[in-house]
Amino acid sequence: MSPTATLRLPILWAASIRHLLRHPAQLILALLGLSVGVGTIIAVDIATASAGRAFQLSVQAVNGTATHEIVGGPRGVDEHVYVALRTAGERALHSGPHAALAPVVDGYVTIGERTMQLVGVDPIASAEIDTHRTDGRPPAGDSGRWFTEPGAAIMAEDTARQLGLAVNDRFEVDVGGTEHPAVLIGTLPGGQAGYDSLLLTDIAQAQEWLGTLGHLTRIDVRVPDGPAAATVIAELRARLPPGVRMEPAQGRARQSLDMTAAFTTNLQAMSMLALLVSTLLIYGAISFAVVQRRRIIGILRALGATRGNVFTLVLTEATILGLVGAGLGLVLGVLIGRGLVELVSRTINDLYFVVAVNETVLPRSSIVKALLAGFGTSLAGAWLPALEVAGSAPQLGLRRSVLEERAVALARKLLIASALFAVSSGAVAWLSGRSLFAGFAALFLLLMSSATLTPAVLRALARAAARVAAGVSPIARLVFGDVAASLSRTGVAVAALGMALSAMIGVSIMVESFRESLREWLERTMRADIYVTAPGPGTGRPERRIDPGLLQAILTTPGVVDYGMSRRVAMELSGGPVSLDAVELAKGGYANMVLTVGDPALAWPAFEGGDIVVSEPLAYRTRLGVGDRLTLPTDSGAHEFRIAGIYREYGNDRGTVLMSLPVYRRYWHDDSVTAIGLYVDRSHTVDQVMSSFRDVARGRQALFIRSNAELRELSMSIFERTFVITRVLYWLAAGVAAVGLVSALLAWELERAHEIAILRSLGLTPSGAAVLIEGQTGFMGLVALIASIPAGLLTAVLLIDVINRRAFGWRIDVHLAAAQFLNALLLAMAAAVVAGLYPSWRVARAPIAAEIREE
Repeated sequence: MSPTATLRLPILWAASIRHLLRHPAQLILALLGLSVGVGTIIAVDIATASAGRAFQLSVQAVNGTATHEIVGGPRGVDEHVYVALRTAGERALHSGPHAALAPVVDGYVTIGERTMQLVGVDPIASAEIDTHRTDGRPPAGDSGRWFTEPGAAIMAEDTARQLGLAVNDRFEVDVGGTEHPAVLIGTLPGGQAGYDSLLLTDIAQAQEWLGTLGHLTRIDVRVPDGPAAATVIAELRARLPPGVRMEPAQGRARQSLDMTAAFTTNLQAMSMLALLVSTLLIYGAISFAVVQRRRIIGILRALGATRGNVFTLVLTEATILGLVGAGLGLVLGVLIGRGLVELVSRTINDLYFVVAVNETVLPRSSIVKALLAGFGTSLAGAWLPALEVAGSAPQLGLRRSVLEERAVALARKLLIASALFAVSSGAVAWLSGRSLFAGFAALFLLLMSSATLTPAVLRALARAAARVAAGVSPIARLVFGDVAASLSRTGVAVAALGMALSAMIGVSIMVESFRESLREWLERTMRADIYVTAPGPGTGRPERRIDPGLLQAILTTPGVVDYGMSRRVAMELSGGPVSLDAVELAKGGYANMVLTVGDPALAWPAFEGGDIVVSEPLAYRTRLGVGDRLTLPTDSGAHEFRIAGIYREYGNDRGTVLMSLPVYRRYWHDDSVTAIGLYVDRSHTVDQVMSSFRDVARGRQALFIRSNAELRELSMSIFERTFVITRVLYWLAAGVAAVGLVSALLAWELERAHEIAILRSLGLTPSGAAVLIEGQTGFMGLVALIASIPAGLLTAVLLIDVINRRAFGWRIDVHLAAAQFLNALLLAMAAAVVAGLYPSWRVARAPIAAEIREE
């Protein structure tokens, strides 16, 4: 390397460092935007991984080393099946390989405000199968109490401490609204993953508490390794009675986690939106940093700096920016993730299964993802500016006009790119079948179409506004004309904000449309005056039943003129668990059940005769229609039920099977009732009858008793909780874009200090200068909003008709309201106004002579 060359790089690096130090606000804002984008992805990873890990540890703690499980219908497995299998196994003990068996009864109980999984085990059988590594037995010296003392239970040491319990303390467990006395006879040592949400007791005690006398939830099985395994499994299955089947132990856990796949995919896509906006932000920040240094870079190029030197300089700056942003994003993601864990676990509890998340998990892959996201985003954003500045001739780098001409030419080319993105988005959505990934790809292509269109829209509107303003005020013409002439500074920032606003509008329309569709559905289907339900965590849990004697007392309460009742259970199908609602409707109840497919005049008589009606999500997911048959596992074996109709439902994204209650009882021999809806005559008020219900239930069962209006309000509150996460994520993405706009416009306005000083020397007052600056930033915020509205509407269509349909199977009617656009307007204008505050304040106080001499 020549002596001259050895001097170039230190000069370049010195110029780079000096520029960054002179513009700390711009650097900080760029880092903030990137770190929020990276942090959002990490936070979603932490929340979903923590919930998934908690569930897996809980399953592992319960299943232990079991390889298979024997399960039955909603009521479980008759305990005589276990006795028969155990007897046959003991006979085969000395004749060859055999399976170890352990009976299990489980359900959910509530202790105070805490939900726990009750697990009834046989300590001896559990020790054989090694289900619980801590021996699955009471501590030494307490084995007698385990079998003899009523209510004996064991829990984790840390959990007992959190509940304020010590060994030998007595407490109450709530099962379906009925309290039962319990005593803590021992604790499991702390630090055992998965045990913090478990309450262990004897099989008989669990059966008594859960009301499942004579039945087991399942039988855990451990088959021997090696070639004998297949023979043992076949022999066991051959001994099982109809309605009982043997499945892999991890099958149900995997299916339960699979249920949340669409939910977590939606969260990850929303987090990727923030990173996509960050890419444009980095592009804008690097481009603007290059533009600000156009003179010094041109001079250095003229003095001998090579294209490679300049290219390396820009990419190195971006790399450092990306790595620092990734590190900050990782820290920010951990902080956000801790709050997001609660939101995600609460949504999973509301919609899927009960999970208790007591610690956050940061996957190692998330650390790598953070580094790659920060590094990749920075390089992607800096690549084009680096190529442009490296490819410029030295003398052209000194001319701002050349930069603006290139920006205008690029904006025209981006119009073509915008059209291509839009066409590609439509093609992907139309041709991709049911692929959820393709649906999100179509969404991001649409957002890119919006972003690439915005610079041309900004220039066109600014030039049009300048022509209109020319006849009003020279200052007004200058406000808009300078925006049109500064596309290299403002175009990318406005595009990033416009893209985020498009997503914001689209998500707002989707959420509001879902809310209104849900409200209309509730009003149409919930017609009873009062609803009474057996309380408790989990959907379709068999222990959630109304006491038969109490049920009869409620139905004969004065004021009740009609009623409908239902039994909800969870049904295990090949594609995962679904809810089965067995209903006996009140008079005229079928009129409230609107079928989206099928003739009501034919469907409901067939329903009474034994056919079923399925919800839209289940029909969509299983590709079943009217006239098709769905196989359900009954107590007497698998049975095919004909589908008579398809109805709209928003309560369950996995789908629901609707069946006549007498038909259900015929196939499953379950007389329990989960909920009832009651109609009140005009001589009584709803409050009076509800008070009578509470008097009847007092001391017997703490039922969930709500009026029609109260239950609707509760349903809507669960909906609001579900979409809190979505709102948090799109506000984070919008916040990244707002930071980008503030950063770019702040730097642009400060760069124009010399021009504004000249205007002030010609008579422009400080207040007039402030109006000029705020007028420009406000106009650009308004343009971002205008450009985002059409894309936002199309985004809503994609979210409603493509993504949500493919993810959950719901049909949602589009509802538009002014409030859906108001948040976008407020964000756009707030970011624009904030961007102009400091420049306006600085212009009003800066000495005119000093600003003019600056260049």
